[in-house]
Amino acid sequence: MKIASVEFFPVSLPLPAPFHPAWFPNVTQKTADGTFIKVHTDEEGITGYGWQNSFGSEIKIVGESRVFKDLVLGTDLFSTERLVRILSGITYSMNTVDLWGVEVAVWDAIGKVCKQPIHKLLGGAKDRVMAYASTGMLKTPEGHAADAQKYLDMGFRAIKIRVHSNDLEKDIAPIKAVRDAVQDDMKIMVDANQAATLSGPFWTYRRALETARALEKLNVYWLEEPLFHAAHDELAKLAEEVDIQIAGGEDENGFFRFKDLIERNCFDIIQGDVCASGGILQLKKVATLAGAAGKQFVPHSFDGGITLAAALQVIGAVPNASFVEYGIDLPSVDSGKDPMMKKPIEISKDGYVKIPDSPGLGIEIDDSYVDRYRV
Repeated sequence: MKIASVEFFPVSLPLPAPFHPAWFPNVTQKTADGTFIKVHTDEEGITGYGWQNSFGSEIKIVGESRVFKDLVLGTDLFSTERLVRILSGITYSMNTVDLWGVEVAVWDAIGKVCKQPIHKLLGGAKDRVMAYASTGMLKTPEGHAADAQKYLDMGFRAIKIRVHSNDLEKDIAPIKAVRDAVQDDMKIMVDANQAATLSGPFWTYRRALETARALEKLNVYWLEEPLFHAAHDELAKLAEEVDIQIAGGEDENGFFRFKDLIERNCFDIIQGDVCASGGILQLKKVATLAGAAGKQFVPHSFDGGITLAAALQVIGAVPNASFVEYGIDLPSVDSGKDPMMKKPIEISKDGYVKIPDSPGLGIEIDDSYVDRYRV
């Protein structure tokens, strides 16, 4: 069975309410923009779906280039190692965007051919995983505390809060408010979004160290992206110097990049993104390498239903994935209830998500919804 064609659909999906991302200060998002991907096989009825975050049409342009078509079309659907090499080569040689959503769509098609969910084809390590409520907006301490209680009532037993202030005390205040509100009923994670900061504040090593030590006193489970992504020496030093776990890696790409980060002990928790960091096959290998080094693998999956479903399939294939990131900041964001999916990905009363067990990614896509919002 071969890859017959690949379609790229830039879409702009309306959000139920405006979203103010902590990592884009002064920006109001009213839509979730990206590229919906379809991989068609030469067997009628077998189509795989993927997703790539994009702020423009660049993914569609690369995907429709002669280089992509000559190298990808006609490839054996099951030759995933070869596809990874091709997609890596296109990205490197053309100095362009990643196309890992294509690889995700290929795995979706493979699962449908085999009539199995992807995680069972790759190892079948677990059938459920604890979810953490990954919030994205900056609010008052009282607002974060109210959200934490709301998500606790929904079933979540863990929550992530963003911190983006030049003032250490202002960053600690919402975390303390959340801890006071939920006591020990929820694990708390904190994300500084310093790896690829587009605008301030920009943390120094000293600021990262002071923040980590302050969060330790509040029993915070991890501190995420506390320093610039290229600061490997400082990240390793910080991870060694503090007791709180240091997490990161969502913007990293490729097996060898993660291998270096793991070997240098930059992070305690590895957070590659399936649709952005190398696809399903490479992230499965990264998770295995992390496990061999005694580290947890908790993939980044904030960006919608397809990314969440893909992350869950990798999580279901490895033993060292302790959480899934569930993007939620009501009323604006609820990745498990992405309207692209015909059925939601639900949170159980004890805070777990079931790994979808239908073939492929385990989800059904509402093509009519996607078509309605094509750009």
